[in-house]
Formats: sequence, C-alpha cells, structure tokens
Amino acid sequence: MDINITTEVGNNSTQLFENTQGNLVDYLICSLKKTVPGNHIYKIYALSTLPKPKTLFKSQEKKSYERKILLLLSEKKSSTKEEALMTSIEAHEYYMIEEETLNIYISKVDTTGCIISTTVKDKKISATKQLISSYINYHLEEKTQPRNKYINVHIFARSQPQYLFTKSSNNLKKHILDDTGLLKWWKKVLGQAFTTSTSNNLQNVRKWYYIPGYASESKARSLIKDNNNDDWIYGYPYNNESKVDDVIPKFDDDAKARWLDHLNDNEDNDENDKTNVKEFWEIISIGGEFSGEKIAGFFWVNVERSKSEDLKKEEYEAVILENLKENVGGIMVEEEEFIRTLQKFFELEFCNEEITLKSSEDWSKIFEDLCVQKGINDGVVEFKVEQPQIEDKETSPKSIEMIEMEIKPNDGTVQEETSNNKRKPANPVENNGVNVNVLSSSLIKRVKRDKK
Repeated sequence: MDINITTEVGNNSTQLFENTQGNLVDYLICSLKKTVPGNHIYKIYALSTLPKPKTLFKSQEKKSYERKILLLLSEKKSSTKEEALMTSIEAHEYYMIEEETLNIYISKVDTTGCIISTTVKDKKISATKQLISSYINYHLEEKTQPRNKYINVHIFARSQPQYLFTKSSNNLKKHILDDTGLLKWWKKVLGQAFTTSTSNNLQNVRKWYYIPGYASESKARSLIKDNNNDDWIYGYPYNNESKVDDVIPKFDDDAKARWLDHLNDNEDNDENDKTNVKEFWEIISIGGEFSGEKIAGFFWVNVERSKSEDLKKEEYEAVILENLKENVGGIMVEEEEFIRTLQKFFELEFCNEEITLKSSEDWSKIFEDLCVQKGINDGVVEFKVEQPQIEDKETSPKSIEMIEMEIKPNDGTVQEETSNNKRKPANPVENNGVNVNVLSSSLIKRVKRDKK
C-alpha cells in the first residue's frame, strides 16, 4: 500500500482537514523513514480506543472526548527475520469541543533494551526519540489533523526502571537515566520536536517546565545541569490564584490527578475548591512522588494555530468524532477490550534478548489474532528504513541521540538508555507463519494474515 501524505503545509484550506487517507500510522512511517539513520526493517503495532466522553475538570460541563493510543515499534533481524519489540508509547488524547482544544498526555514510554541493528559508528538506536517527535508533529500538521485551534502537550517525568515491558528492568544492557538526567532529556526532546515541525501555521508556541520543590529557575537549571539559553519558561501555565479544580486537568496515571483526588477525598464541604494553584504546588512538593529526596518534573507545551475556517460547534464535533474513529491505523476497540489486550501483553516478559524475541513473536500472534476477529487484513505494518549513516554530533540539528526510555506502573515517567555493548547471539525463534513481502524504502507493506 502506498502512503499519500502531503507534507507541505500552511496553505489556506476550504475544508476542516484534508487528506483523510493519511492516518497516524502512515504518518509515523513516513517520518521515521526520514529521521532514523541506517538500514532497518520495522513493524508498527497500533492499538487505540474508540472515543468516549471524558471530564477533565471538576466543574466542566462542556463536551470533551478521550482516546487512548498504544504504539509499539519492533525491528527484524536481517539474517533470521526474528522480530524484537524495541520501544512503546501510550498517549491519551482529550478533544475539548467548545474550546477547539486538543490536550495530549504522553502517559508512558518504555523500551526493552533489545536493539537489533547498529548505526552511527556502531551505536545502538531504538528510534524512541524519533517516534515521540513524529507522534507530536502529526498533531501539528495542518493537512492530516482536524483543525484544533489549540494543542497542549503534557508530560510528567519521573525516573523508574520499567513500565510496559514486564521484567525489562532485568536486562543488564539497559542504562537508565537518573532523575535529573531524565528531566534534561525530556526538555531537549520536546524542544526539538516542536523545532522540527514542518507546519508553518503555528502562531504561538510556549513551553514550560517545573520541578516541585525548586522555586527558582537558577536552582532548577543547576540541578539538571542545563545552561542552554532557550525559550523555555520556568514555572507552569496556570495562574497562581486560580482554583486548581478549574484549571488543572485530571489525566489518568498523572501525579497531579492523584493529588487532586487526594484533596477531594480528604476535605469536606468542597474545601478543596478554596485551594489555589500556588498552594497546590506547595502541597505536591512535600509528598508522594517528591518525598524522600525524589526528583520529578512536569512539562507543558501550548500551541496556538491559525484556522482557515470557522464551523458551527455541532459540525465541528461531528467532524472530530468521525476523524477519531478513522485516523489512527492498526486496531481500534472499546476501552474494555483495550485493557484486556494490554493485560495479555503484560504477561509477556522482556528480561533479555532471547526472551524478548520469543515474547515479541507471542505478541505478534496476539495482535494478528485480534485483527482476524475484527476483520482487519492489514492491521500490522512492516516497512524499511534506508538512510545514510550520519555523524552523531551534539551541535547538529539533524543529530540522532542513541536513547531508550522506561517507565514504572502508575508513575508515567521516562528514562533513557544508551548502549555500545555487543549482543550475545539469541536462539532462533520460529516465525509465526505470516507471509510478508517487504517493499522498497518508498513503499510500505501491510502484513496480511492468512485466513483460517
């Protein structure tokens, strides 16, 4: 199947969005082909939920919809064609109709530590950074997304050894960033993601980061050893005097949401309605994820976009819902089935390369069986990356960092891995019987499972 995604942006449009054939998976493939160096055979698994009504604020009465997305990226060995899952992202998207606003919460990022190929002077690359940037940029592109006027990206970063890939913390080839290294990494990744966006209809991009317990920017920069003269604002995008329930959204698995629930559970007569933003951050800084010398931080990027056309709210809502049901790729299910599938995934283990290869094969079968149940013949996408190997220079805007990241359950945090270690040969694992023809780098192939 050819991908037909237009990357030229910024032209006035007579429609709310164009190129409905360009779903998220197709966009990610096009982007990874351009940004990941070296030669690779990748597969993308995308599992998402059907949109459902969701309330982000206690006093919210306006309509909003939630969609959850799990993206898994694997790589095949060119010699044996064995497949190893490498990296994953879980993101929650909240579409607020009245405000024409999309809130993106990147809930979890994780890696297995199993990287198949080498590139850039024998360094290992997981493509985690590129996958995150590509996912964000998809929502900024004018011709692949509904024209939300405002897009807000939210991150909670806390260092933990694993999250989605069970027992991957036992993989000795993982090198996990500490608390401060993780914060510096996220700051850089988000900054570069918005810098590299090809969309030129962004009128205003503002970026904040905040480390509870560190009131001044100088102390925060010293903590994470960040001397860059960039355009990040130290603080948060909320007025200190505002009521927390009115301005701070409640995302699943987010530290802020847990503290909002704590206030609601422990104060009578809606006393927490009197808690303002400044008091809220003071409370957070002394407990939970921030107690015992633990360090964690929050990141926000707020984007305002130009709009080519105004629609009535009913029309806008209809277009949003239709788009949410069609523009991911892979498999879309109800949230209950999404959770059941994740539970099957959590039963797999990724403690070393040999076990990762076997678990990756098992996951491929689980996902393809779900495709068969849903009548989807092309739910798994395999594609080639064929890029010249480039120098890994810190000063180059095109540099590729050799990074891996992990998260632990209910913490929503990310970590890094860099590795130059040689790998031990894994025992061969039989393939799953799926016939795949890999096309050239300008094309992709949808993996079709033989009908039973």
